[in-house]
Amino acid sequence: MSKSHEQEPFAVDLLAEYLRRPILLLPLLGVAAFVIYSGSLSFAFVWDDLPQIVNSPIIRSWSNLPRAFESDLWYHMARHQVYYRPMFVVWSMLNFTLFGLRPWGWHLGAVLLHVGAVFAVFWFARRLGLEYWVAALVALIFALHPVHIEPVAWVSAASDTLVTIFVAIAFVAFLNSRDAQLTPGRGRRVTWWIVSLALLACALLTKEMAVVFPVLVAIYSYLERGTKKKFFTKRMLASAMEAAPYALLTLAYAVVRKHALLHATGQFDPDHGMLDVARTLPLVLGIYLRQLLLPIGITGLYYTPYVTGEVLIKVVMPAILLASTALALWYWNRREGTFTVAFAGLWLIVGLAPALYLRNFGNGDFVRDRYMYLPSIGFAILLAMGLRRLPPVWRWSRQTVQVGAIVVLSVSYVCASLVQQVYWGDDLLLLVRGQELYPDNPYVMVGLAKEYSQRGAHDRAIELARSAVKAHPEYGYGPLALAETLIRAGRYDEGRVWLDRVNPEYAKSEVGMAGVAGLYGQMGDYERALALCSEILSKEPNLYSALYNCGNIHLMDGQYKDAEQLLSHAVALDPEDAAPKHFLGRALLKEGRNKEAQPYLLQAAQMDPKIWDYHYWLAQSLEKDGNVETARSEYSLALQLNQGSADAKMRLAALGEK
Repeated sequence: MSKSHEQEPFAVDLLAEYLRRPILLLPLLGVAAFVIYSGSLSFAFVWDDLPQIVNSPIIRSWSNLPRAFESDLWYHMARHQVYYRPMFVVWSMLNFTLFGLRPWGWHLGAVLLHVGAVFAVFWFARRLGLEYWVAALVALIFALHPVHIEPVAWVSAASDTLVTIFVAIAFVAFLNSRDAQLTPGRGRRVTWWIVSLALLACALLTKEMAVVFPVLVAIYSYLERGTKKKFFTKRMLASAMEAAPYALLTLAYAVVRKHALLHATGQFDPDHGMLDVARTLPLVLGIYLRQLLLPIGITGLYYTPYVTGEVLIKVVMPAILLASTALALWYWNRREGTFTVAFAGLWLIVGLAPALYLRNFGNGDFVRDRYMYLPSIGFAILLAMGLRRLPPVWRWSRQTVQVGAIVVLSVSYVCASLVQQVYWGDDLLLLVRGQELYPDNPYVMVGLAKEYSQRGAHDRAIELARSAVKAHPEYGYGPLALAETLIRAGRYDEGRVWLDRVNPEYAKSEVGMAGVAGLYGQMGDYERALALCSEILSKEPNLYSALYNCGNIHLMDGQYKDAEQLLSHAVALDPEDAAPKHFLGRALLKEGRNKEAQPYLLQAAQMDPKIWDYHYWLAQSLEKDGNVETARSEYSLALQLNQGSADAKMRLAALGEK
């Protein structure tokens, strides 16, 4: 026992000596980050992935690259959108070139971006002057914190990861450009300065969060000059001068962005003024602080509507908490004798600032974990510094207390991340989680209604959609969801009434027209539906939703050759989606080409075994092929999933008689 006790410090010191080399430490951190999120490689495309990736016409060809810099990311969805993110489109083009529409490849790319961000954060922390092990702890906290689940497990939020990488490295380049000891000679310092501007340009073209960069430069410059006892006026002037080139670049970006989004109408909420914003901000900031300190209840569907009452609980108490936190950080910064605590705290709040203009969002859509990805670097620095200053407790040495606290924190973060990221696995899991935590969220109500409708639970779907329209008449997508659930249930007259109330902006977009065309097709109004199809496909011949919906309309209208052509194209674009394979199989079956149809029908039933008519039509194919026993089994499965199916009952009875 004494021998092992003597060897233990030697082993710990040896491990520490090895990990003191970044070439060994960083791969270890990268592996940890990758392993935690490796389960996301089995996740499907969810939520905005469908319009932003699956339905995006831009990403399918590099010849569209100029268009990525000239238009809105969601131009095919609605004309009022303001998402100008060409560098994210470039990343998406690369993913599409490598993986097509196979979700695992996109999730792999998102996880690798997170690993890259961990490396960038370590480099950033070191250049801020943090001691090696503190910087390592910053990177570890950043790698493991559950608040990062959304931008890592959800492909569409990878833009937050990408912009964070660009901003962090741009700031490193800025620090290098002003460090005469690190970069002796004016030429090298100018090179780093140019690199920092180039990286900022990339960050700005990735996501709007990067507009805070000039402010962060000015803050750092002002605080750093404070250590040299400079006069206030000189500090302010020098800081402004240092930030000026970055501010000019940001202004140029704003001009380019405005030109690209010339027809955008903006997303300002006309029903709520700045007084409502001021009342709601303390609650929003309090929720973000809570998610950093206690990351449970993680979801993509927070619902925090404007504060109109309960002032004590929702305004006063969060304001007191925030003021107390700011005061504690101020006191800590004074005790430290450096400006690192102040800079980290200001990085946290300034980095979040673009997400705090609440009128840019729909009522209740104010809190999103992805907005915390860039600001959380400041939190990671503060937490790492705090952990490294823990004192000895009882008989435990200071080192033992610190190591123990780091282990406990890391284990809790890993467990929280593993448990909560699974809800991003598919749309149903995501929406059920959202309803569990925020049942009044209209997006959740509408989304779940559509999911239940697709699975044949029509009464439940209609009830949810009606509740959404009644409780949230201002929510533009409620009428569309209600129309869709009614039409799927065969209640065409009611569905047509609500279809006429669909948001006209959405109905004029390519994806909106495709959805509306599909609903007209389900009601048997093929002339109107196919007219919409012709209009869409003449503009966007590779739009997945148009190919899928219009292929189904041709199928319902008995135009099987046209249906086969469009659905084959849809299958080629998204080979991981069961639906187009199923309907392609049905088109081939109707043409009398059962041998070609059966593999598609079988694949669809295997890929999504919870859809009752997938089993029903597979059974039809098997029955035609003379495989009676297997057909009977598939009819039984269809009946289990939809007990009201008269067709399945009839076919089972017929086969039973044989």
